[in-house]
Amino acid sequence: MEVHHHPQLEHKPKAWKEYLLEGLMIFLAVIMGFIAENIRESISEHQRTAEFARAYYEDIKKDTSQLYSLIKVSDHKIRACDSTIAAMHLPDNLQRDTIEYREGQVTSNVFPFHPSSGSYEQIKSSGSLRFFRQEMVNIMNEYDLQTKQAVNRDDIELKFIIDQYIPFVMRLQNVEVGYDFRFGAKTAHELYFPDRSLATKRLFINYVTVAKLLRMRSMQEYVKLLEVSDKVLSELKNEYTLE
Repeated sequence: MEVHHHPQLEHKPKAWKEYLLEGLMIFLAVIMGFIAENIRESISEHQRTAEFARAYYEDIKKDTSQLYSLIKVSDHKIRACDSTIAAMHLPDNLQRDTIEYREGQVTSNVFPFHPSSGSYEQIKSSGSLRFFRQEMVNIMNEYDLQTKQAVNRDDIELKFIIDQYIPFVMRLQNVEVGYDFRFGAKTAHELYFPDRSLATKRLFINYVTVAKLLRMRSMQEYVKLLEVSDKVLSELKNEYTLE
């Protein structure tokens, strides 16, 4: 039987330059993959930040619209307070209980500010705040702080109206009403003050005055917030080309 022997294949050792070239190619491939991944993440983060900016922009616009409405109704309440105080200073024979009651009733109205903070809270909780420019972050934080001040001021007024003003007028005025589903609550009779003593009138004036001052303070916070909102909207509009 004839035996066949496999030929011995000789492998020539590679030159060190070939090893160096192969290593360099592998290194470049890893680096390029790393760079490509960073670019992809950067584009994704930029798109996500732009989406957050757009949502935040819309929230601020809603807040701005609400603030202008609140300033308008606040101005009406302040004028009603002034009318009530002026009427209570008139001689008894010139005072009209029903008019004073209806003007004074406006004093008990409360118009708290409800900020649209959902987008800002989402930006913070997701850690996306770091993708905004520091100047933008500073303005966003300023707006958030001023929002809290406005809400806190409204809370003070609300507590005064509920805890002090309304219980007082419940003792001072007759508030019997009939209910008409077409028009809401309507008075069933001529309104009057059971107690028209000088001490009671002075106390009523004090309550109305405090309510007026609290609403004025809220308006001041609204105006400050509008000033900051203008800066926020302007920065967002310029940075992210928002309409």
